[in-house]
Amino acid sequence: MGSHSIITLNRVSRDFGRLQALAPLDLEVGAGRVLGLLGPNGAGKTTLMSIMACELAPSTGTVTVGGTTVTDTSAARRARRRLALMPQRPASVPGFSALDTVEYAAWTKGLPTRGRREACMEALDRVGLAAQAKRPLRTLSGGMVQRVHLAAALVSRPALLLLDEPTVGLDPAQRIAFRGLVEGLEDTATVLATHLVEDVRALSDEIMVLDAGQVRFRGTTTQLEARANSEAPGDNQLERGYMSVLSQEQS
Repeated sequence: MGSHSIITLNRVSRDFGRLQALAPLDLEVGAGRVLGLLGPNGAGKTTLMSIMACELAPSTGTVTVGGTTVTDTSAARRARRRLALMPQRPASVPGFSALDTVEYAAWTKGLPTRGRREACMEALDRVGLAAQAKRPLRTLSGGMVQRVHLAAALVSRPALLLLDEPTVGLDPAQRIAFRGLVEGLEDTATVLATHLVEDVRALSDEIMVLDAGQVRFRGTTTQLEARANSEAPGDNQLERGYMSVLSQEQS
């Protein structure tokens, strides 16, 4: 798998008035790599994801996506063409079919009209839904709808894929299938923000734990497990490591 940097954050921070939502941090994710982003509500994950998606300007620092350093709205627009964000609750247009949803995403990313339909069908095929292309979203299961939105994110073949709680509402079998799709993205840098430690364990090359806008931990799954206090809550060593990191900072 490739490892050249797709996204680089250099001393990026974000303030909202007097509140520092995100302390200065450096970040780099290469092609074929997955960064798992863990943290409680209010940790700064959404702020960080919005900055990486070039939807929110940092208060300090620079963001570079696919070779484009985001210095103004024009550069942000160019950078957004290289990335895809799948929010926690993707908006669905009433009456749209699965194919309509992916075609709309392809149009917003500027895919040329010629070959657009084929690219959309290929994206649906990648998530196992080519046979459901004409079905209205409202007739699909929650797991299928999530996969449609993943197809919409993948149709532009983004260099950077940002996933915000992508498996919430999926049953265990659907979660495993979803992970398999992400694991196959060898040319894409992926950032996975989630509360589900098992998703992070299955997918991440590196884990970052955010709390109160600060990076509390950064390293591998094994290194986070090594931080576990035996008395910390959790169903496994990784969860205990995560909870231990949070409790150490709060004490």
